[in-house]
Amino acid sequence: MTDTTPITTPFTETNSLNGTRENMNNKKVMQFGLLVFIGMLIWEPVVSNLIVLLLPDAELLPIYLIHKGLFAVLLLAVVSKVGGLKFFGIERGSSWWFLVPALPILLLTAAVFFAPDAVFGLSTPATVGWIFVALFIGIGEESVFRGVLWRAFEARGILVTAFATSVLFGAMHLIGLLTDIPWQIVTSQAVFAFGAGMMFAAVRLASGSLLAPIMLHAVFDASAIVAAGGLSEMIDDTLTVAHLLIPGAVFAVWGLVCILIVQKRRSRAQS
Repeated sequence: MTDTTPITTPFTETNSLNGTRENMNNKKVMQFGLLVFIGMLIWEPVVSNLIVLLLPDAELLPIYLIHKGLFAVLLLAVVSKVGGLKFFGIERGSSWWFLVPALPILLLTAAVFFAPDAVFGLSTPATVGWIFVALFIGIGEESVFRGVLWRAFEARGILVTAFATSVLFGAMHLIGLLTDIPWQIVTSQAVFAFGAGMMFAAVRLASGSLLAPIMLHAVFDASAIVAAGGLSEMIDDTLTVAHLLIPGAVFAVWGLVCILIVQKRRSRAQS
């Protein structure tokens, strides 16, 4: 049986005639979403650099475990307090059809994991550690873009929501321009992230839950990191712009097609 109990949060208002109406105060939701997005942009460079200052001899894995893990935990705590996990999509999915829009990322995950040049040079503790990092990244990034920001744009329609959250997801990856990674690779990563965002948006729509994109995001990142033998090894001289732009374009087109199909099916169901 489907739970039809209205979700009451600080972002909803109660009307004595119509009952609880979700997302009544869209302005507050948008303000909260933008604050979370800005906070994420600040958190990434500031906290990671702070950890390096406090732990100058620390390796990359513990640095990522601390700053990605802390962000995921704090974000979930804030989201739970402000609006509730269910309000932002962290609930049981209503359909397994999300596997259809997820097909490209699943195929790429398999290709990366079983590629002939995969090295798997990590020890067992390091492998477990990077899997946790990937899980924290999936929880943190998806909760921001397909959770909080999704709610912020939701009233503007499916296409606008998917496109806006994907653009912001891609833009967030431009933080790499502050590092020594070549700008061509960084901008290509942003395009790849935009495409992945469109696909994760389709997964979010098809599943009716934020848990599906969190799981897929974490599985892909974990596979890529473990197969490469570590996060720093993922970006080397063999990584080219084409490696990022081609799958990014495929993700974007496939995600858009799936979103349009979901939108059309919903329109038919409502008519």
